[in-house]
Amino acid sequence: MADVSTPKGRTQFVWVKDKAGNEFVCPIDALKDAKEASPEELKNCVDDAKSPQPYAGG
Repeated sequence: MADVSTPKGRTQFVWVKDKAGNEFVCPIDALKDAKEASPEELKNCVDDAKSPQPYAGG
């Protein structure tokens, strides 16, 4: 049986837009400054354009 851990609390997320206009959803603790997110920090985020949206026609 897999070992399941209980989350310690709720994770807060923030929307971040890069200079090219791409939007990302990031855990707030993964970024130093949400307004100046580096490409390295954005690797810990979900690219909005690349995530499937099955009920939105994607």
